[in-house]
Amino acid sequence: MDTLAILLSDTYKQVHHNMFPRGLTKLVSYWTPRRSMLKEQDHMVFFGLQAFIKEYLITYFKRDFFKLSTDEVQELYTISMDIQLGEGNYDISPILKLHELGYLPIQIRALPEGTLVPMGVPCIEITNTHPDFAWVVQWIECILQVELWKPCAHATIGHMYRELANFYYKKTCDDILRPEMACSDFGMRGMSCMEEAERCSVAWLLSFDKTSTIPAIDYLDKYYFNDCSVSHIGIGAISTEHAVMASNYAVDGDEITFVKRLLTELYPNASFSMVSDTYDYWNMIDNILPACKKEIMQHNGKLLVRPDSGDMVEISVKTIEKLWNTFEGSVNSKGYKVLDPHIGIIYGDGCTLNNVKKVWEELEKKGFAANNIVFGVGAFCFSAIVEPDGRMVVVTRDMFGIAMKATFGEVNGQPIMIYKDPKTDVSHLKKSHKGCCHVYYDENGELRCRDGYDSFVYDGALKTVFKDGEIYHTEIFKEIRDRLNGRNKDE
Repeated sequence: MDTLAILLSDTYKQVHHNMFPRGLTKLVSYWTPRRSMLKEQDHMVFFGLQAFIKEYLITYFKRDFFKLSTDEVQELYTISMDIQLGEGNYDISPILKLHELGYLPIQIRALPEGTLVPMGVPCIEITNTHPDFAWVVQWIECILQVELWKPCAHATIGHMYRELANFYYKKTCDDILRPEMACSDFGMRGMSCMEEAERCSVAWLLSFDKTSTIPAIDYLDKYYFNDCSVSHIGIGAISTEHAVMASNYAVDGDEITFVKRLLTELYPNASFSMVSDTYDYWNMIDNILPACKKEIMQHNGKLLVRPDSGDMVEISVKTIEKLWNTFEGSVNSKGYKVLDPHIGIIYGDGCTLNNVKKVWEELEKKGFAANNIVFGVGAFCFSAIVEPDGRMVVVTRDMFGIAMKATFGEVNGQPIMIYKDPKTDVSHLKKSHKGCCHVYYDENGELRCRDGYDSFVYDGALKTVFKDGEIYHTEIFKEIRDRLNGRNKDE
C-alpha cells in the first residue's frame, strides 16, 4: 500500500480540523472496550499497539508523508479529495502545516500489552503535544481502529482456548506437560488477507507455541523482538494433505503402502500428522494402522492421525479408544490413560471452543488425559464464537464495543469537558467518559477507571509509548506473553 499516510482515514476525518471550536489547543481521547457481547468473557486482551506504532505511526508516516516533497503531498492529497469531496470543500492548509512540522505531534499512553482489560476501562489515551494540531488526535481514530481491534479480539480468543487447556491439563495431565502445546493456529487460508493472517497468528501465539502461519515468525521478530529460533514460539508440524494421500493411492492402489513409506522412508525420525479420512477413516483406524503396528512402534517419533470430517466429538473420543485398544499406553500420575507415545490424534476441523471442551470432557469421563489429542484451530473460530447455548457471536469491532471518544479539551486556555450521552441509547452503551481519566488497579488487583478530571493523572496504569514521532517502552514478546499468562503483572 502506498496511499498518502494522511489519507488513511474515512472521509469525514479530512474536514473535522475546521469544525472543532476556534481556539482549541488541546484534545484528549480514549480508546475503550465498552461492552462484551460474549456471555462468558467480560475481559479483552489488549494487544497490537507496539506493532501498529512501528508500522504506521513511524515507518509509514516517514515514508509516505514526511519524506515526500510538499508538491507531492499537495498533488496526492488534492487528487483524492477532489474525487471524495469536490474542489473547494476541503482545506489542505492544516495538512501542509503538519507536513512542514515533520513529525506526528501526539502523545500516546497505554496499558501494557497482554493486559486483560475489563469493559469500560480505557486501553489508550491520546493527546496532542503541539497547540496547532489538536485535530490530529481524532484523525488517528480510523487507522487505529482498523489495525487494532482485531488483534485484540484474536488475542482474546486465543486466551479463551488457553484457559480451557489450562483447566483440563491441570486436571488430567502430568504437571510437566505444557498446555501451550495443546492447540495450533490453522487459520491462515481462511483469513481476508496475508496481513490479517500474520496478526491473527501472532495474537494466538500469546497463548500457544504452535502455528501453521509461517509469516508470523518474521512479524514477531520485526515488531516484538522475538527470536523464534531461541524462544521456540511459532512451531509448525509435518503433515500430509488430501492431494498427497489421494495421489499416492492413485499410484499404489492402496493406502497402506504410503503409510509405511511415511514411517520408514520419509520421516523415520520425526513426528508427523496424516490426514486419514480421504477415503474410509474407520478402515484406516481399524485395519491399516494395526497392520502397520510394527512400523509405528519402531518409528522414532509420533504418528498423529487426522480426521477431517464428521462429528468431531464422537470421532475424537472413539478414535482414542480404538488406538488405546491397538497400541495401549500408560496411566499418568493423576490416574488418566495416555496413549503410547508413538501414536496420537490431531483434529483440525470444527474446533470451536464448545467442541474442544466437549472432547476433553468426554475423554475425562472415560479416564483419558487431555494430551491424547491436539487441536488445529481454523479461521472460522477466529471469525465467530459459538457460545455454550449455541448462540453465535460474529467477531467484529462490536464484539467488545470498542470506541475512541474525545473527552477533554482546552479552548483559549480554558478546560472543557467533552462527552456524549444519547437519550435514544437506552442500553447506555454509547455514553462516553467525561474529562480526563485515571486508570488504576484497585485493592483486588482489578483495573478501574475514574473520569471527570480536568488534567492528566500520571500515577495510574497508562504509560507513555509514543510521543512526537518516537516510540517509548518497547517490550519483547515474552514479557507480553508472561503478563497475559499470569507470570508478571503491572500494578
